[in-house]
Amino acid sequence: MSGLREHKKEGRRQRILDAAREHFRDRGFDATTIEMIAESADVSAVTVYNHYRTKGGVLLALVTRSDDLLIDKIEALMDIAQSDPLEAIVGFSKTINEHAFSYLNREIWRHVIATSILEGNTEFGAVYRRLDQTLIEQLERFLKRFETLAHDCDCETAAEVLYNVHNARFLEFIIDRTRTREARDRLTRRDLEFVLGRLA
Repeated sequence: MSGLREHKKEGRRQRILDAAREHFRDRGFDATTIEMIAESADVSAVTVYNHYRTKGGVLLALVTRSDDLLIDKIEALMDIAQSDPLEAIVGFSKTINEHAFSYLNREIWRHVIATSILEGNTEFGAVYRRLDQTLIEQLERFLKRFETLAHDCDCETAAEVLYNVHNARFLEFIIDRTRTREARDRLTRRDLEFVLGRLA
């Protein structure tokens, strides 16, 4: 019986997040209310509050679900044999960008970043940070495959630096409405090449 209850609860969560994603994309974060999300998900507003506490909590849970899908995509990318570390890390960055902006738009990502800061000490904020850490750990495993890197390469630190380089360009793209995807990708490649050049 408890398994059935949990299955129903998970179904409600999925409906809430699906409704939230649709409203956030169509109306924007500010114009969307918990009541709108609840009505579209066919649950009460109290149910949404019980699961996620705030609209920001709904947003971070939505991003958490997105990142779970992203982690699977990165794992699939790592299964492809690659000999050039630069092309591999650029591919890693592109996979993150393509997934992120197919899932949520630029405006919503601005709210994601703001909410992750404002609600950083909540359970959802902690989950958001853990997902970043998971991506860094994936990148570290990726780096360890390349014999062209220096034998004494500190892959743990290198992965964190390379991920932060990617993240900086990701944030610039979100914040600066004039920044094109082409410029983002060109600058990201340049920066990653610079760092990898010092690891070779």
